[in-house]
Amino acid sequence: MITAAVALSGCSPLQKTAIAMHPPASPFTALILLDGISVINTQKTLEDHVISWVSGQDCSLVRASMGEHYCVDNTPVPTVKVTTYCYKSLASVSCYDAQLAVDTTRFYGARVDKVPVHTP
Repeated sequence: MITAAVALSGCSPLQKTAIAMHPPASPFTALILLDGISVINTQKTLEDHVISWVSGQDCSLVRASMGEHYCVDNTPVPTVKVTTYCYKSLASVSCYDAQLAVDTTRFYGARVDKVPVHTP
């Protein structure tokens, strides 16, 4: 659009108007800057975002540069909720998979974790 405006204005490169309408950076420089901002914020280049959108997978050049796969499947890993029950003992806190039939004053608390399911 800027090029069209310069061409239609009839300004020659010797006039200050043409210099003022010249973009401060080339489109290639702008693409490199946007790519850098994208990598800093999302760990993906702009091209990675396009390839991820087209393929339906999570693709990242940063991940590939670390020796991992370029594209990985986007499906979430199935998880199972595991509850741990903790009880005060004489010197510390001990945790178990199931509730103990002990005095309720020793109950310290429960924690629920989401643990990935191992699929062979």
